[in-house]
Amino acid sequence: MKKILLSLSMIAAVAVVGVGATGAFFSDSETSTGNTFTAGAIDLTVDSEQHYNGNVCAIDTLDVNDNQNILEYVWLGSAAYPVQGTPCNGTWLATDLGAHKFFDFLDIKPGDEGENTISLHVDSNDAYACVDVNITKNDDVTCVEPEEGVEGPAVCGTDIPVSGPHMGDFNYDGELAQNINFFAWADTGTTAGFQGTSDVGEGDNIWQANEIPLFSNIIGPASDALDGESYTLADSLTGPLTGGSTSYIGLAWCAGTLTAPVPGTLICDGSTMGNDTQTDSMVADIAFRIEQARNNEGFKCDGSHLDPQ
Repeated sequence: MKKILLSLSMIAAVAVVGVGATGAFFSDSETSTGNTFTAGAIDLTVDSEQHYNGNVCAIDTLDVNDNQNILEYVWLGSAAYPVQGTPCNGTWLATDLGAHKFFDFLDIKPGDEGENTISLHVDSNDAYACVDVNITKNDDVTCVEPEEGVEGPAVCGTDIPVSGPHMGDFNYDGELAQNINFFAWADTGTTAGFQGTSDVGEGDNIWQANEIPLFSNIIGPASDALDGESYTLADSLTGPLTGGSTSYIGLAWCAGTLTAPVPGTLICDGSTMGNDTQTDSMVADIAFRIEQARNNEGFKCDGSHLDPQ
C-alpha cells in the first residue's frame, strides 16, 4: 500500500511540473525610435548697394575694365565724380560683414552726398535687431594753409586733448565728424512694415514720406548720430523681423548740412562745410546684432527689459 501511495505522489509531482512547463503570458512592446532635439539657428547676413553723387556702385556688367569672368564692382552713372568705371567697394551681395565697409571715401568735398541701402537677411527664426554705431577716430591729421587760416597756427595740425567723452584722445581733435550729416530710415515702401520686394518702394534707395526715420533727432552730424549710439530696428514693442525675410534700411549722408524741408525730401547744402575740415579723417564702426524673439518677451536694444503686462 505504501508503494502505491508513493507512486501516486510522484505522478502528482510530474503533473505539476508539466503544467508549469506549458504555461504562456500575453505581452506587447512599443518602441519610439530616433527621438531628437536640434537647436534652431539665427544667422544674419548683410548686403549693401552704394550711391555717391547719383552714381551707383554696381557689378561691372559692361566689363569696362576688361577683366572678364572676374566679379568687379565699379561706379556707373552720369555724374562727373566718382568717375564711371573706377573701382568701388560699398556694394556687395549678402554675406557676413567681415571687412566690408559701407563707406570708404578718401577725397570728400563740400556738397558731396551719398546713400547706402542696407539689406538684413534673417535666417531662419524671428529675431529682434539693433545697430550700434561708434566713431573711432575724428582726427585733424595735418594742417594745410587754408585750414590754418581758419583755425590759427596754434591749433591747426596740433594734437589738442579734447573734452567730452573722448577727453584726452588726440584722435578726436578734428572737425569732419561735426560737418558730415547723416539720416537713416526704414525703407519699408508703401505698406508699413517689411513686406518684401512686392511692396512698392520697399528697398528702393529713396526715402518716401511715410517711411519712418531711425534717428530720434531725424538728421544729425556724425559726431552726434554715429558716436556711441544704439538704434532699434526691431524690438518687443515693434515686433521682430520675420525669419527668412529681408529688411531694408536707407542711410544717407551729406558733406555739409542735410535737411528735410518736407517728408520724403532730402537736400544737401555743402556751403556750411568750411576749410577747417581739410585733410581731416573720420572713422566709424557700424555693427548689426540680432537676438531670438521667442521666449524673449520685453527685449530692448539698450539692454533694459520691458516688464510683461
